[in-house]
Amino acid sequence: MRPATHRAQLVGLLAEAAEIEHCLMCTYLYAAFSLKQSVDEDLQPHELEAVQRWRREIIAIATDEMLHLVLANNLAIAVGARPHYRRFNFPIAPGLFPADVAVELAPLDAATLDHFVYLERPADVAERDGARYEKTPYERHAPAGRLMQVADDYATVGELYEAIAQSCDLIAGHLGEPALFIGPRDSQLGPADFRLPGIMTIGSLAEAHEALEFIRHQGEGSRDEKAGSHYARFRAIRREWEALTRARPGFVPARAAARNPVLRDPVDPATRVQVVAEPAATLLDAGNVCYELMLRLLTALSDVVPSGPAAIARRQAICDQTLALMHTLAEVGALLSGLPANPGRHPGANAGLTFTASRTVLAFLSPETATLLLAERFGCVADRFATLAAQLPSLAGHAKTLQRFSDHWSAEHDRRWPGGAVPPAEPAAKENPMDATPAAAPAPKAPDEARGRDVLLRFDTQRCIHARMCVLGEPEVFLANTPGDWLFPDKATPERIAIVAANCPSGAITYDRLDGGPNEAAPRVNALRVRENGPLAVMAEMHLVGHENATGSTFRATLCRCGASANKPFCDGSHNAAGFKASGEPATRESQPLAVRNGPLEVTPTRNGPLEVKGNLEICSGTGRTVDRVTTTWLCRCGQSQNKPFCDGSHGRTGFVADGA
Repeated sequence: MRPATHRAQLVGLLAEAAEIEHCLMCTYLYAAFSLKQSVDEDLQPHELEAVQRWRREIIAIATDEMLHLVLANNLAIAVGARPHYRRFNFPIAPGLFPADVAVELAPLDAATLDHFVYLERPADVAERDGARYEKTPYERHAPAGRLMQVADDYATVGELYEAIAQSCDLIAGHLGEPALFIGPRDSQLGPADFRLPGIMTIGSLAEAHEALEFIRHQGEGSRDEKAGSHYARFRAIRREWEALTRARPGFVPARAAARNPVLRDPVDPATRVQVVAEPAATLLDAGNVCYELMLRLLTALSDVVPSGPAAIARRQAICDQTLALMHTLAEVGALLSGLPANPGRHPGANAGLTFTASRTVLAFLSPETATLLLAERFGCVADRFATLAAQLPSLAGHAKTLQRFSDHWSAEHDRRWPGGAVPPAEPAAKENPMDATPAAAPAPKAPDEARGRDVLLRFDTQRCIHARMCVLGEPEVFLANTPGDWLFPDKATPERIAIVAANCPSGAITYDRLDGGPNEAAPRVNALRVRENGPLAVMAEMHLVGHENATGSTFRATLCRCGASANKPFCDGSHNAAGFKASGEPATRESQPLAVRNGPLEVTPTRNGPLEVKGNLEICSGTGRTVDRVTTTWLCRCGQSQNKPFCDGSHGRTGFVADGA
């Protein structure tokens, strides 16, 4: 494949890469959603265990594809383009991609699995495509010297990324590296936005190569089957599938989801299944609105520069809502695969999520119109889910979540433009970081729950600071960054889950023992640990005033001390994006041992001021050294004190703004 010789051609290559990653993500999710979910669907217990594992694995691979989509768009932004989340509807017509890249929606059967292996194959490996995936033979040629974006052919997706890397080198050599990377880094998605291993922003040739090589190694283009590449993972599923089929020839792991479902009248009914039966048609329509909203939110992120607390809060709200929509899509996709699509014309075929791409422009005209349109759209789909919940009860919770999002954007609009007044246009980067109105916190979200045989496990995503005690301590229980089900308490003993919970500093993980064993007890010593450049980690029998109904443990919390969190008084990781610097080793103060080291601890976030603490508390450095022993103190949460972690009144001088109890 010939590399691009100028910026416009490079942007075209990145747009095609984004479309391919986007399409693969959708097709993998569709296949995963089609898998059966109980022994009542003609599966034996050991078969169900395998099928559930495949579902998690394929969703994890689809999540990787979303990461690749983000990285491709970050590089596009870095060279001066906007992120590209548009694509054509399924099945993809010949000519849009090379002939070997056939993309359509299909349930997971042997042919589809062969096709996935084929798509992810390394360049030097011979694989046969799925038996059902017939292609129209053609070749795409990009003549040299063209100014327009002309598509060229490539044998594998890995080859496309090799051409993009060569293009960056060629154009940087011609223009100079600074002249190539002209886009704003703050408009890209990074670790502060989504906790995807490997996510990074790009602003140099070295970073561009790092991102492109990461994509190739993780999936397309990886030549090492032992490296955990997508190719290796799909092959492992295929080997296990074949073994189970040999053991029981009647083994069918997927539901009869339609191949290439559509909602409107198809131009070619021979290759598509129109979904007309209820409630599938109405659910599919609402699910596609959720998908459209997810893409619009992702697009909007490039326009919300994290320039101050209010902007950071808006950006975090968009990220949280994007992840929630992914969970909703997983629920909708699984429900659709079990509902009849069109009994009259396609008896026995079930529906499926079509991921229909909207013809409308995904970007919003202005922040004012964005808040109004998001409130309106979230409200419409929330009402539809609430109606469908009469037949499909699992949608009730999603309806409430979407209504909260609608209310959030209505409140955001009223806060920024009271009475409909629109302020003069001003670049986002000039927003006053000490806006007199506290930033609206993300709408409360109930914890994720999973009931096992012996434990009811809860995970509060709004409290999580990604200390990773869960995914490192019990990786089979906690499958992070995975749409749909991700908590599996039966994969560990109650005692092991209790250990992980006790080590979770934020209190995001809580549990109830169902086997008669002891639940979590209050710490024997109330302790606060000062984290280097980070939050205050409290372990105590805590009463957090104003947050009595906050979900999660009352024994553990990480409290913001940088002043930038959009989820005050809790830490949300904003100290990383804000570049907060504060020692985790403050000087030791002279103090006497406490007569009582535990008992109730009352923590009050004061309005626009510090944390007021009353009760027995030992303040420790990050390494465990005693800093002070107190029964009453005030702790800085504006991030400006010269006497951290203690308040020195800086919040008044700097105009710190935060809700109080």
